[in-house]
Amino acid sequence: MKTTPGNLLRSLSSVLGLLALAGCSLPIEPAQPDTTRHFTLSSPVAGAPSGSLKVLPVRLAGHLQTRDLAVRVAENEVVYLEDARWAESPADGITALLRTRLAGVAAEGVVSVQVQRCEPVRSEGNRVELNATYTFQPAGGGAARSGVFTAAPRTWDGKKYGVLVGLLRDEVNELGDAIAAAVTEKK
Repeated sequence: MKTTPGNLLRSLSSVLGLLALAGCSLPIEPAQPDTTRHFTLSSPVAGAPSGSLKVLPVRLAGHLQTRDLAVRVAENEVVYLEDARWAESPADGITALLRTRLAGVAAEGVVSVQVQRCEPVRSEGNRVELNATYTFQPAGGGAARSGVFTAAPRTWDGKKYGVLVGLLRDEVNELGDAIAAAVTEKK
């Protein structure tokens, strides 16, 4: 049989038609909706700035330098939630909250903060933990003041991520209160 352009086109059409029919009979999984939720630490009501207190960008422990929300499952094990993420860098969110909280503090100098933990701890009943160290260097070269901060105990229900973020925000605001007290303390 002689191959002509017409025969070749008919053969190609037949093959493509069979492939299309075969593809139609295969079960196709529907696309799964993205259930990921994104959270931000929203700012509290800002105070009126009355000093020139500078808050440096917050430094985070390595395991917190991600957009995924961390959950500590054991002393030396952290997992990241698959369906809950930060909409902003956690360091940026914490820095913004602290700057807002400390804006009304009548002091001059520089505050630096290092956060070691900022997560729920499943192995301890979903206790929410914020541990940080901070240093205040007064303007004019006075003696620096340093402190260690551990937030008051709070417990997360293990389910509602919005509640978890609210608890973390409360703990960051508590850290801001502790820094404000240290900065304004008379030495």
